[in-house]
Amino acid sequence: MRPEGALVAMATPLRKNGAIHRQTLRQMVDFLIERGVDGIFVASTVGEFVHLTAPQRHELVSLAVEYSDGRVPVLAGAGDVTAARVVEHCREFKKAGASFATVLPPYYYVISQEDLVAHYQRIADSIDIPLVVYHIPQFSNRMSVTTMLKIIKSCGAVALKNSNTDVAEMMVLLNELRSTTVSYLVGPDELLFTGLELGASGCMSGLTGIIPEGVRAMIDAFRTGNVEFARKIQYAFLELLQLASDIPFPLSYRVLMTTRGFDMGPPVQAHSAATLKKAEQRRTPLARKIESILKTLSA
Repeated sequence: MRPEGALVAMATPLRKNGAIHRQTLRQMVDFLIERGVDGIFVASTVGEFVHLTAPQRHELVSLAVEYSDGRVPVLAGAGDVTAARVVEHCREFKKAGASFATVLPPYYYVISQEDLVAHYQRIADSIDIPLVVYHIPQFSNRMSVTTMLKIIKSCGAVALKNSNTDVAEMMVLLNELRSTTVSYLVGPDELLFTGLELGASGCMSGLTGIIPEGVRAMIDAFRTGNVEFARKIQYAFLELLQLASDIPFPLSYRVLMTTRGFDMGPPVQAHSAATLKKAEQRRTPLARKIESILKTLSA
């Protein structure tokens, strides 16, 4: 089994005391699965894994597995600053029943490309759960194409999620992976259509959690040859993203989730009164744009 299709990088609902909001999480899982997603990635970047304690992360994955009840695979975010911590997360996720562990490079300290390969190799040698390599240079060590391909091959990774917005890099990676069974998953929401055109196996994105029916429709339209409709959906997504672009990430995705009716709780990160006011003022326009996209899908 390999991850492919419409995969969600899911936001994490929290209560005012910082605990995981279990009721909302269950509602979100049902909402996503009922609208046709192919997998759920929890403890993701959108899901603010860095704001969660290790026990919270393990609880989040366990709950997602329970609530999905075998309907779709659960991908668990295992990224951390040392290989030992990643291995610990992976072992907990395996016990919880997660299908895949998604591992980004170490963050904060900058390390060499050779050391990135060593980091992943130490992890791969110590875990018993399929590995998804996750490249997100915006928030962690940047990996070269050569490094990613070396890691994928030596560690037996089943997929690569690439959140870099470099289309040329995407093309090189997809060309190199064409002769393999490794899935290429698009991370940036603004590049979903481009990824499909270039041969990606699907996406693992935040917007899939906001408008799962839209991403499902885009992938299905592209696969059945209705390329123009798929392109139309992508441009509608772009307009939505632009509308939310001046709200800080990941607060923007929490706000977007509230427009779909979910109680996400307060942000963990402190924000100024001006930022929170802007986010609140943008909520109605964002909701209207999502409603417009949904009408386009049903037309």
